Amino acid sequence: METLSIILLCVFIPVTVLLSICLLCIHSYWKRKWKSITKENDIEAKGDIKIGFQGRLEDAQKALQTTCPEFVDKCVGVDYAVSDKCIQSDEVNITYLYVRGPSHQDPTFVADEKLGGRKKKQKKKSKATKRSIDVENQDGAKQIRVEESKLFEFDPPIGNKNLGNTCFFNSSLQALYFTKFFEDALSLLKVSAPNFQNLKLTKSVLELLEKKNVNHTQELRSVLNAVRNINNQFGRGTQEDSYELLNTLLGGILDELQNGDRTCKPIDVDSGVNGISLKNLFTGIFITIYVYDSCNDVEVDFEEFTTLSIPIADNIDQNFKKLPHRGLQTISSEDPRFDIEKGLAVLTQIEDYEESDLPCRVCNIEGTGKAYRRMLVFTPPPVLVIHIDRFKMNDFNRLTKNAQRLKYPRIFNMAKFCSVANTELSTNSLNYELYAVVVHSGALGGGHYYAYVNTTRMHDVEKWQEHLKRSPLDLEKLKSNVEEFLRKRHEFQDDSGQTEVCKVKDSWFYVSDESVCSASVDEVISHKDAYILFYEVH
Repeated sequence: METLSIILLCVFIPVTVLLSICLLCIHSYWKRKWKSITKENDIEAKGDIKIGFQGRLEDAQKALQTTCPEFVDKCVGVDYAVSDKCIQSDEVNITYLYVRGPSHQDPTFVADEKLGGRKKKQKKKSKATKRSIDVENQDGAKQIRVEESKLFEFDPPIGNKNLGNTCFFNSSLQALYFTKFFEDALSLLKVSAPNFQNLKLTKSVLELLEKKNVNHTQELRSVLNAVRNINNQFGRGTQEDSYELLNTLLGGILDELQNGDRTCKPIDVDSGVNGISLKNLFTGIFITIYVYDSCNDVEVDFEEFTTLSIPIADNIDQNFKKLPHRGLQTISSEDPRFDIEKGLAVLTQIEDYEESDLPCRVCNIEGTGKAYRRMLVFTPPPVLVIHIDRFKMNDFNRLTKNAQRLKYPRIFNMAKFCSVANTELSTNSLNYELYAVVVHSGALGGGHYYAYVNTTRMHDVEKWQEHLKRSPLDLEKLKSNVEEFLRKRHEFQDDSGQTEVCKVKDSWFYVSDESVCSASVDEVISHKDAYILFYEVH
């Protein structure tokens, strides 16, 4: 027995020592690799460069500022490298920052990088209609491949859990899930805004977007709670208005960015850097024009908007096309064909007053003729949200729903509602394609909200670049220039072009809380209960 014990000890001790030496070697190798500060030319699918730094995100951002200042404004994502031991002790060995490579010429595409340690699977590039460019990186060591595609694809939708009469909330979120560059703009803020953690609503929305393809009930509840902090009517377990929720959500995010001064620094598109402004994504500009019979003066005012609310218009005043002054003209004078175009025509119709009631504020002369006022779109946003105002107070002071079916196209042109004062616009740049619809079915008191979303759309890179690179306007200077332009009585001109036809195969889905199934475009177009329409520049 003693002999057997001695033999086992003789075998066990050398094996144990040998294994220990191997483990120490392996540990030493990975430790040296993780602790080395590297600039890896790991090129992602669309030209992203992966740069590794020791420590956490704050350490990596400081090191990037010191070692690679040219990349500070180009961060688009973050990833981490950890070992089992580090996970248990909540430590991070390496933080990887993804930055735009010098050859990344398309500022509107973000590669499938990892954000916050989770694989982002929202967008996929198409194999059709694309061109590639090979450019050497700054060290001349590797080739960076840039692909520009005209087809934009999302993964199929995943439903949201109903947290208690929250279908109004879930349906609007589905439309935002499939809004181009919405998640990208928030992700860019995450790595560029110094106090991003203090932006409660913005942070919770991004966390939801990052986890929307897996179990995300906790993140869903966090967004609802953040919205409730802005307006306490939401999140009480009662059915609310989806349009009001959408305005509160978007307005809350934009207010956080403005009040915290956390807007992204505008980046020149020609530099090949992704400069996505969340405000530019949804915000357009109204122009209100005043003209007078008794003088040649023109006054204009500007106002920003994020959504358009239109009435259900049964009839349109046939005099709406009679223009007393060129300054009231739109880019196109075509008649509205669809019901939503009729609603937009009512929204932008000419109003006339007696000059005694609306005197000219320029010359201060109270004339005896007519004064005219018209509100038009001066700068439309790339994402155009149109609300159909179905809920009205009746003669008995009770809120009722207008269930009239409205016709709306898959693609329509906004030139009929845009002012000629913006000389940078043309009919061909104002085509918009439908990509999501929020529906309210049933009666006012016990209805249900659900959404239709399109996961495959055409993408015009040049048009999106023009929108996303737009710099903040000097409204006072713009006001003076536009008034001078409209004061000149030129001949009436009409830039009536043709609306494009969509040639992309339909990929529509019906999403009702957690229920998801495919849908046909015929089912979506002119749905009898359509409530909010989401269009994007085509």
